[in-house]
Amino acid sequence: MNLTRENFRSMIYYDFRCGLTQQQNYDRLRLAFLNEAPSRATIYSWFNEFKRGHSNLNDDPHEGRSLTATTEDIISAVRRVIQEDKRVTYQQIRASLGIGMNQVQKILHEQLGVRKLCTRRIPHTLTDDQKHLRMDWCRQMLDKFNRRDP
Repeated sequence: MNLTRENFRSMIYYDFRCGLTQQQNYDRLRLAFLNEAPSRATIYSWFNEFKRGHSNLNDDPHEGRSLTATTEDIISAVRRVIQEDKRVTYQQIRASLGIGMNQVQKILHEQLGVRKLCTRRIPHTLTDDQKHLRMDWCRQMLDKFNRRDP
């Protein structure tokens, strides 16, 4: 049976209310649940929370953006920002779009597939047009070299 953190917190709280010590609670949970039981540090931490009057057994909400910040609208906005200015920084993208630094990094690397090279963002994979432009430029340079042009 897989018990959640809230289930274990309920058991810890029950033992706390019954007057058991932290070590007694740890021993009971280890005996009953073996490796599934919370660590000693977790049990001691929750006992201290209960002593302070904390009685909510659920996780407190954390600050920060949810994973929904990576929407198609945000991805296309990041794409537009880096197309307008290839030297834009993470901080500038974050400030202009109001998303977290981790989201900026995930969008750039995982969604758009770009990386920073010599202070410019370049795509990992080139489009067909970009490949043809590079081939034309290389041919021009080879022609210059073969003609011995400086």
